[in-house]
Amino acid sequence: MTVETRPRTDERTEAQPEKPSRSWSEWADYDKYVYGTVGVALFLFVWWFANTTGLLDPKFLTPPQNIVTALVDGFSADGKLGRQVLPSLRRGLAGFLIATVLGIFLGILVGSVRTLDKLFEPILNFFRNLSILALFPVFLLFFGIGEESKIAIVAWAAFWPIFINTTNAVKGVEKILVSAARTLGAGRVYIFTRIVLPAAFPNIFPGLRLGASHAFTALVAAEYLGATEGLGIYIRSAQEGYQIPAMYSGIVVLGIIGVTLNLVLAGIEKRVTGWQLGITSR
Repeated sequence: MTVETRPRTDERTEAQPEKPSRSWSEWADYDKYVYGTVGVALFLFVWWFANTTGLLDPKFLTPPQNIVTALVDGFSADGKLGRQVLPSLRRGLAGFLIATVLGIFLGILVGSVRTLDKLFEPILNFFRNLSILALFPVFLLFFGIGEESKIAIVAWAAFWPIFINTTNAVKGVEKILVSAARTLGAGRVYIFTRIVLPAAFPNIFPGLRLGASHAFTALVAAEYLGATEGLGIYIRSAQEGYQIPAMYSGIVVLGIIGVTLNLVLAGIEKRVTGWQLGITSR
């Protein structure tokens, strides 16, 4: 009698399906935040350690904890710092918006019409290399010491990065795309709106972010010209009164505003030009 034997299967020894693990590319999305947090913490620790050990004089570089205290006091009910943010934001954003509209419009115009580019290149090179400080008397002469001169200074500082990037973006569109569209019978309006602008648009955003940085850099100097309120005046008044923690707290607020605006523009850039990321990452 032959007994047929079958292999026994032990359910306990069967290989269980492994859980899908996160790929490195997924973790890489959070990589910059981890490193950024560690970098900031390390910077603050070195700053605190230098003050504690006497390597840095607290009279000139206040310890971080004192600046945090000054920030809390400045934004309290009776604090002066909180009341200076809105006037500076109003001037900075107004100048930046004016620079954005003019910079993109003129950049597209000059980048599209090569005759204008060649005609005005010497003049544009002259004005863009002028120091903003040297032009303060000109702005005061034309606009006075009111809000108009301060917004004009901010707009001038932010205009050039936006204008130059837009011009180069339009000029840098690959000619093969335009030639192919012409071969297929596309007209000038179609080529400009459907090919040139979409191809140039992703390269305009770096100019916008740089222009925003220049706008709030020039804002502090602009507020020295007869302003009675604003972060620039707050920083200068704190320095003159030897209120060093308050002075640094104003500088920190300016930096936070600049970083926040840059993050907002970066988010808009990613959302608007996400199609390009999908193409170039393949």
